[in-house]
Amino acid sequence: MKKSRTIKPQGIGNMELPECVALFVDSAPEDFKLAVLLSVLCCYCALGTRLRVKYIYDLDLHALLLQVLIVGEPGAGKSFTRGIVKRLMGALRLRDKEERNKEKAYRKLTKMLKNKNLPDEPVVEVRCIQTITRAMLTKRADAIQTKYGEPLSFFLFAEEMGLMADSNKRAYADLRTLDRLAYDLGAEFCSETMYDAGCNSDVDICWNSLFCGTENSLNEYIDKRSIEGGNVTRKVLCKLPDMLGDDAPKFIPIDSAGSATIKNMVDRLMDETYAHDGKLQPTHEIPMAWLDPQVEKWCDTQRLEVLKTGSRARNCFYKRSSLSAFRMAAMLYYLWGEDESKQKQVAKFYHFMATYIVEGLLAQWGREYDLMHQTDKDPTAEQKTSIYELCPNQFTREQLRELIVKLNLKTDARNFICKWKRAKLIHEVKESKTELFEKNYKS
Repeated sequence: MKKSRTIKPQGIGNMELPECVALFVDSAPEDFKLAVLLSVLCCYCALGTRLRVKYIYDLDLHALLLQVLIVGEPGAGKSFTRGIVKRLMGALRLRDKEERNKEKAYRKLTKMLKNKNLPDEPVVEVRCIQTITRAMLTKRADAIQTKYGEPLSFFLFAEEMGLMADSNKRAYADLRTLDRLAYDLGAEFCSETMYDAGCNSDVDICWNSLFCGTENSLNEYIDKRSIEGGNVTRKVLCKLPDMLGDDAPKFIPIDSAGSATIKNMVDRLMDETYAHDGKLQPTHEIPMAWLDPQVEKWCDTQRLEVLKTGSRARNCFYKRSSLSAFRMAAMLYYLWGEDESKQKQVAKFYHFMATYIVEGLLAQWGREYDLMHQTDKDPTAEQKTSIYELCPNQFTREQLRELIVKLNLKTDARNFICKWKRAKLIHEVKESKTELFEKNYKS
């Protein structure tokens, strides 16, 4: 369980991974390694639904919930996710099939007895979902909480993201709301209908999701309302390479020994959830306090970038990018058996993944988010270069005002100077008769 292999996914450099993860990554072509890594971790997090972790900026414990989007052109090889899901989620899907059979048997019984002397309806637990209506999802979540008294994570998998976009247009009109709530444990959804067949209940709906699609289907799924409402901040976006003129990606089969290693980890995570008496196992908190200084350091770096650029998109995106990366790092640490000797590798993974997520979100939706949230006091979202970088090494308040006017910004110079001084990005040169400021490059 504590064995590891060195991999080189795109941009990640040399990094050790637990063997149950490295087996998948090693089997993938170079340009697909990162997408495979994200898909595998999403599945493991769904299986580890009883795992909890304390994040430095929150009081409540977090479940390991991820929402991964794999985007590529048609025929780019997105179907690799199917094999990963089949292998890792097979045991849970088999359990779901047995539960659905109970549901079918009861429906058959109701037709035979015609509501006479019917037994109680079975409480059915189904967690692997492709498309579903709001009412049915609420019913599924309520059944799990009725059975165990606590929520469990659903796993949503769609090889074609268009299915989710189409659901938005039909019965699943509250997908955006549920999408936001599903990212956090304890964010309850209240369903009230006037129909007896409806499920009227307060439920905690949480899920891990893995959606694949093209750029067009991504734009349909993450539309203006999703960008403005903050759905994008919960996403981990991974784009596959341009496959124009390239051969189809070739994946190496995992041998029997590797398959056994993977199965052992899946069994371990299932045992971490379900006890032999039919009840749930107690939650297990992964000790991650040792990573807190690294989280604070990365977030401080992002805040400095926010102050330099005035980007509201980065100010919004970096927070949940850090949280998503932290959850993945916690799962990595758990898969390593919480081995303290692996903390350095986990910290390196967190830094890379947090940066990768926020930069991906900014590249895809940053400009549009800034335009949507632009106010009279905000710098324009059209400004791509940091105003801090555009200032000379020494500048006066009047020079800053002139630069602001030239760039057609609407933020007052005093606002920039106040925040830059507070962040120790600049200091005032006392010797000058005029109000002169100098950059602190060491910051």
